[in-house]
Amino acid sequence: MATNQADVKAFEEETLRPQFHYTALKGSIGSLIDFYRANGQWHVTYEYRVGEEAGADPLIGYARSKDLIHWHEEAGPYEQDTTPRVPRLFALPVRGAEHDQQLSKWIFLHDDGTYELGQWHDQQFVAERARETLLWHGSPSDWLVCEAEGRCLLIGTGQLEDDLAAPPRRQLLLPAELQLRQTERGGLKLYASPVEELQRLRVWHRKWSGVELDGSGSGNGNGDGSKQGFEESLRFRLVPGEWPDVRLLPPEGKPDDIGADSLDVQLALETDADSLVHIEVYGVRIRLDRSLQTIACGGVVAPLTPTGGIVRLRLLLDRASLELYACDGEVAMSVPVRPSYNDRTLRLSDHRGHAKAASVNVYGLRGIWPSAEERRLIEPVLQDDTVIYQSASYTVYKHRIEDAVYGEPPAYVPDRDTIVSPTRAVEDFKWQRSDSNDMTRVIDRGPVWHPQREISMLPDVHTGIPTFDAAYRLAADIFYRCGSKEFARPGEEGMWSAGQFQGPGEGFGVWVRDTTHIAIRMGSILDPEGARRSLLFTTMDGFDNGVDGTAMPIVGIWDYYLATGDLTLIEETWANLKRRIAKLDGTFDPVHGLIPADQATSNDHFQEPENGGFSFVTEIYFMEAFRAIARMGVLMGEPEEQVKAWAERGEQLLRNIQRLYWNSDAGIFTTGPVGSEGNLKGYWESAGQEIAMWPRYGIATSEQRRSMLDRLPEVAMNEFGVNVFPYRPETNHFCNAAWVVWTSGMAATAGREGRLDLLMTFISQQVRNGVMNKTFYEVIDYNTGKAWRWPGQLWHAAGFISYFFLGLLGMEYDEQGLSFAPAIPEELRDLQVDNLRYREAQLHIRVHGWGTKFTMVCDGKPIERIPTDLKGEHVIEIQAAP
Repeated sequence: MATNQADVKAFEEETLRPQFHYTALKGSIGSLIDFYRANGQWHVTYEYRVGEEAGADPLIGYARSKDLIHWHEEAGPYEQDTTPRVPRLFALPVRGAEHDQQLSKWIFLHDDGTYELGQWHDQQFVAERARETLLWHGSPSDWLVCEAEGRCLLIGTGQLEDDLAAPPRRQLLLPAELQLRQTERGGLKLYASPVEELQRLRVWHRKWSGVELDGSGSGNGNGDGSKQGFEESLRFRLVPGEWPDVRLLPPEGKPDDIGADSLDVQLALETDADSLVHIEVYGVRIRLDRSLQTIACGGVVAPLTPTGGIVRLRLLLDRASLELYACDGEVAMSVPVRPSYNDRTLRLSDHRGHAKAASVNVYGLRGIWPSAEERRLIEPVLQDDTVIYQSASYTVYKHRIEDAVYGEPPAYVPDRDTIVSPTRAVEDFKWQRSDSNDMTRVIDRGPVWHPQREISMLPDVHTGIPTFDAAYRLAADIFYRCGSKEFARPGEEGMWSAGQFQGPGEGFGVWVRDTTHIAIRMGSILDPEGARRSLLFTTMDGFDNGVDGTAMPIVGIWDYYLATGDLTLIEETWANLKRRIAKLDGTFDPVHGLIPADQATSNDHFQEPENGGFSFVTEIYFMEAFRAIARMGVLMGEPEEQVKAWAERGEQLLRNIQRLYWNSDAGIFTTGPVGSEGNLKGYWESAGQEIAMWPRYGIATSEQRRSMLDRLPEVAMNEFGVNVFPYRPETNHFCNAAWVVWTSGMAATAGREGRLDLLMTFISQQVRNGVMNKTFYEVIDYNTGKAWRWPGQLWHAAGFISYFFLGLLGMEYDEQGLSFAPAIPEELRDLQVDNLRYREAQLHIRVHGWGTKFTMVCDGKPIERIPTDLKGEHVIEIQAAP
């Protein structure tokens, strides 16, 4: 089954070739031979023919798959024994059997798709009754069954349109999972459903409910009294709506129009006994006749036995076929069709009786075949199997990432400026009905990512590992774009939009809390101009939904001054900052020696009574606000007694935080002070642990930091990231969720304490997260490892960038200057950084070797730290000590 570039080119040019069904690269699939699982993959062998030579012996083809969806054709002759090993005789447990939960039956599947139920007796199958009606209708044939890993899977081949210009005449049907169920009528019946792996191809979701299909007596606007039903275009474009909503408008025929050649349509239809429902999707017509109890498409008719007046349908539309599952899989069919891509519309109507669509769910599906451009990009690096990092669910290679969570295909990184990875999130277009009002968006829908040229203004990191370098440059790209006009809301140009949520034209806007967290996580160094504008804005405006909002501009503006030496921002905001600190001081609780805060700084969604009214992490930011304003007060010439009062309040809060929140038995700082449930039960909240262990803020001792790092994998960290609220059982965008932003201080601490293994894990987790999705989403589901919700989150991009500077290089800055304490894993030896701006200096850093002990020279001269008055361009050499 040899292939060549001409075959590949011809394959790519076949515009009607199925997109999520497997077809042979050359020739057409004939009879199936074998279907089995071995060595962690699924395998299928089949006969195939090239051309129409009469009497020519068929060739043997072979394909393998990790996920039953993406099949990889093996080139060359298949030399293994091709004797079929998969019988059509198999046993299944009975689902829903009330009298015996252990009951199982043997099933014999015949060539024509009918089947018999029976028992195994005296080494032979004994049927209990006559053949059941067809499970599958239409063109399928050559059934094979594979029982493996607790699943019973069925595959077959299906006919395609006769007049296709492309060579394939048959395709491999989507594998279906079989179940034997007790029906509501008391009998036993075989059911089929598409394998759940198909869901990984979903790229967008639209849904409707309670839709009248007979027009409810209203006309269709034609004046003829005819009934109208449901009609929706499935090609559309998206624009910002009234913030934070988005709007769907008719397409403009541009590349950013949203659509899909393949669909997964799920319908729940409420019908009466006389309903005649017409379903039309991309011009393919389906007729549901309740009076005849039939469903028909393309000349194929199948019987239906709906219960309770509800008919559930699932339609899988590909470029040359339709697979239909009815009544939860009691009936299935495959029909060759020709969708009309000039009419990307879903229509539902009842021409007799009264019907309603209780729910309509439409998913756009991506294809399984790489484009010509993708092939050109990834083929040069396919053979490089250099492993950089490996966990149970994913492996980061030098040029790709393989991920069992997201499935096939891998994300490929041919070079530091290219990521090839399909859309892996399911995009929503309206708020979901959930307590957290979620909506997952996709900004860049193409499979190939390249950075904006303008990221050259930001520091550049070279590790020599394309997956790591591309992930860093992806984060830098997000940093640039969120600060550009592309996503700016009116009046916020040049400021840090919190994310790319609504898309070009209007992003997420400037958030008070986010802005400061971006600033202290390298934002003030990376983009001092954007930091200045954004921080200034947050003293007067900006979206403030955090309990720490009063304090955050103070903390952020002080960080900006330390990074830039620019006193003018403090001068412009000084009156505002003093009002803020006075407000904080007025809420000080002298009994507890703390400032009340009902929620953590990482939470704006639910109350936290377990913290006793004084949430740990928020308390630290209150403390830092007092310490920062005292130091700014000196610069601003405030009276000595006022500066002293601010400083003493900050130190008082520091002492009480250290005394009241450390739980020596748990080995961590807890969410609430002594006497609270959080302290008694040793609750961990990640944003609090992060800033407490961050050496910059001086909360934890070195011994406490080591204890917190040791507890981290046990309490709150798995292979996907760090759980924000591991003590809470619910799952939402905060609980059982991993957020990159709350780990900057953890990476800094891992470096200071010599935990190179943990530092490498932090970086690799987010290399995986960023590269697989070509963005940094707001939330990583801690349990599943999938990222979701809002894309292009700037504080997450900043958090990831900080791993390199705060973690690997151990960079910190204060009134005395810029210092480094490198901690370099062996995999990242010889790290290089260019264009790092610090005040009026531009630094090029060269790291030689790896470890935690280094010497440093600046332009050939030994140096301990970069002074605040250094100007111009300089080379910093950091050499591993022998």
